Amino acid sequence: MKNKIFIVQLPIVLSLAILFLIIAMFLYPGGTIFNPNANYYHFFENFLSNLGREKTYIGIDNSVSKILFKSSIYLISISFVIYFFAVPIFINSHTKSFKLSLASTLFVMISAIAFIGIGYFSIAPSTIFYHLLCVKLSFYLFFISSLLQTLSIYYHPLMNKKMLYSYFAFTLALFIYNLLIEFGPLPKTNYQSLVLQVTAQKIIALVFFLNFYIQSIELIKLIKRP
Repeated sequence: MKNKIFIVQLPIVLSLAILFLIIAMFLYPGGTIFNPNANYYHFFENFLSNLGREKTYIGIDNSVSKILFKSSIYLISISFVIYFFAVPIFINSHTKSFKLSLASTLFVMISAIAFIGIGYFSIAPSTIFYHLLCVKLSFYLFFISSLLQTLSIYYHPLMNKKMLYSYFAFTLALFIYNLLIEFGPLPKTNYQSLVLQVTAQKIIALVFFLNFYIQSIELIKLIKRP
């Protein structure tokens, strides 16, 4: 029963985190790298991290959006720690899957700490180095965790194909996104590079949320089985 509670909380918290981000977008005063005087959030020109700025590019206070953004990041981080502690316990009857899932959890723990750093360090000039470092650490480690969890699901006899395909697609998306982070054009290079990086971030966020909604729902179904 405790495992079910730990797993059920994830889609609820993710929904709340998405709500916080959407409200933060509407309340964001505006401004992008190439259009600092913009007076609203541009979905394909503003990173999610723009919501965590203390002030906009032209110095307008952004306190409300910042609080909502940080709250969303912290909720997601804590929620994943809880979720990934529960998953290995649920599948401990299968030794290989259990070991893989446990290793996946260890990488998620470190990734979650880095994810918290994404919220704590804004993209302001004084802290952007630490912010970007946390972004890379979080996504690189989550890719390793996702790969291990995909194998764990593959070897476990109770896990269904929907869970496997969803995790595989998520792992592949993380791999491609990490390549883009490492070798893709810098957002400040030109307008097209900015749109590419921002769009990729929104896509990986969507894939991220969809995968764990699917995983949570399917795990709950398995828990309910006799």
